[in-house]
Amino acid sequence: MILKLFTGLSIYDFQATFGDDKSCIDALSKVKWKDGYSCRYCNNKKYCNTKRYGERRCTSCRKPESATAHTLFHKLRFPPHKAFMMLYLIITTKNGISGLELHRKLGLHKRTCLYFKRKAMAAMASHCTYQMEGDIEVDEAYWGGKEQGKPGRSKGKKKLIVVAIQKGKRGIKRIQLKEIQNAGVKELKPFFEDHIDKNAKITTDKWRTYKSLQRSYTNLIQIPSRGGKNFDRLHRLISSFKSWLRGIHHSVRDLQPYLDEFSYRFNRNQMGGDIFNHILSRMVNYPAVTYYKIFSAT
Repeated sequence: MILKLFTGLSIYDFQATFGDDKSCIDALSKVKWKDGYSCRYCNNKKYCNTKRYGERRCTSCRKPESATAHTLFHKLRFPPHKAFMMLYLIITTKNGISGLELHRKLGLHKRTCLYFKRKAMAAMASHCTYQMEGDIEVDEAYWGGKEQGKPGRSKGKKKLIVVAIQKGKRGIKRIQLKEIQNAGVKELKPFFEDHIDKNAKITTDKWRTYKSLQRSYTNLIQIPSRGGKNFDRLHRLISSFKSWLRGIHHSVRDLQPYLDEFSYRFNRNQMGGDIFNHILSRMVNYPAVTYYKIFSAT
């Protein structure tokens, strides 16, 4: 269950709700302990408050725990209300927002904004709990400019991504994008297993790896790509992603977090103001990680 702490998209309403640190700590406490307090060390259910606002101390083992501990807000080095505002801008700005633009709007250091955004992007990654059903299209694409002597599926320095779309009545219902090292079965099979239902009707091109997946996905059919014309809807999505990435972020070192952000935005574009509650819940329930670990994992 996701608590509805804020509904709407107005920045004035947001500032009125989370304009100071105490209101932000209260919100984090409600999300973190929505099912009641339980000491992570001894499972005791009773606590007392400490002098530090929002902190709870176990009455049994006496160990304290703050509202930000063991979340993506862990060891926050700037005011919580600025972190909430940054998260609000990241998730509600229509086409996304770069770390540099966050720096300009909030007056925090460029690196601080970039690092916190990467934490938010980590929370946007797929949990692999939903598998796409119905009519699915799958294809691969490259990110990066043309390289001399690297035609077709020759990767070179370009980055390879696999894209799956779930068709709806009026367009695309859901998407998943993942960076892969090659188009072999060891890379494509886990992607299918994580995101596509075994009974889905899957359409792919004639690439030989997909043929081996027909043993597990019996409704998979292969058709000629015709330069992408037979996968027009999917390739328009890929073009949209590339335009978005160039327009907002210009260039990136680690591609997967941006694929996660794009997918997260697309799949939840009907949530409206509830999307802040959703990402806040994910941030709180995501295990605490250092910035070094986030960057080294990509």
